[in-house]
Amino acid sequence: MQDRHDTVGLQGTGAMNSVLPAMERRLVRRLTQYWLQQCGEREFPCLDDIDHDAIRDIWPSCFLLDTASNHNFPYFHYLGPSLGRYAGVLLCGQTDWTLTLLDKAVRKYREALAQRTPVLTEEELILCNGGTLLFRSVLLPLSDDQVTINFLLGAANGMVRHD
Repeated sequence: MQDRHDTVGLQGTGAMNSVLPAMERRLVRRLTQYWLQQCGEREFPCLDDIDHDAIRDIWPSCFLLDTASNHNFPYFHYLGPSLGRYAGVLLCGQTDWTLTLLDKAVRKYREALAQRTPVLTEEELILCNGGTLLFRSVLLPLSDDQVTINFLLGAANGMVRHD
């Protein structure tokens, strides 16, 4: 089980052996640690295991993708209110103006379904104003029956770096 969870970028952090420090500020690490706790001895937590009150400080930056309803595109079962700010972010050099930064957060959902593992994305993106956005997102599988991944729990956030 350790190897499966190492794919989320937690190698060397001791995250499998201990809870992250309470002051851990990285959203994706905090949500991943919560997901690991909800797994317990199972491969995946189920949707009912996710208690948004337990993660209320990060819940506004989270989303739930319903993967059982349609595999052709991600369907948002829940979209945290903080994520709306990524819907209109313009990236330098972008040629498809129908794609948003939120699309970048969920674009690897098929990979998470196929690999049945958490998928972490970290990118430095150039904004149209010349700034650099440090962007992270994570997709975490949920299964009600431990066979079918019927939801992906995710989170995304970013920080503008001023050079």
